[in-house]
Amino acid sequence: MDNGTRPLIVAANRLPVRWTDEGWETSPGGLVRALIPLLRESGGTWVGWNGTVGGHVDPFEVEGVSMHPIALDADDVSRYYEGFANNTLWPLYHDAIRDSIFDGAHWQRYRDVNERFAVTLANVAPNNAVVWVHDYHLQLVPGILRRLRPDVAIGWFNHIPFPPLELFQRLPWRSEIIEGLLGADLVGFQRDLGARNFV
Repeated sequence: MDNGTRPLIVAANRLPVRWTDEGWETSPGGLVRALIPLLRESGGTWVGWNGTVGGHVDPFEVEGVSMHPIALDADDVSRYYEGFANNTLWPLYHDAIRDSIFDGAHWQRYRDVNERFAVTLANVAPNNAVVWVHDYHLQLVPGILRRLRPDVAIGWFNHIPFPPLELFQRLPWRSEIIEGLLGADLVGFQRDLGARNFV
């Protein structure tokens, strides 16, 4: 994927900023430190949740990077974030360190929020942009975005392990997750084992 001559758009569950008494400031962390300079240089955009529950926040700019917040209400946080992402996927992807909760309402909200992210990305990405989607919270985004914007290059990177087949098969929505990820031109994993498990 070429990010030297094409606009870069990043999507992650959270925006790379937090609100303080002085206004928005960049959050600590390696991903933020690595990507903010690339986004600034390319005139890029970051799409993500601003960390507050409820209420609409208009797009804004921090350090030369455009931020496009995704609003999450209390039910989104409970079902998409805490429910499906953190009580279904996270334990399953970490070798089933505890039992996952498989709840259809959580899955539906995960789908809804992933669609919201994909629609926002489709609306803000310039023609032929590179869209880089991050982590297990947004596994459906590449497939949805591919249908909406076939012109963009899509990458997805997983920041946690990807489970072996015998664990992944426990997930009732595994086919939908794989279809979502296959919408990406490139998928990336932290370790070779995660890539092998995915294959």
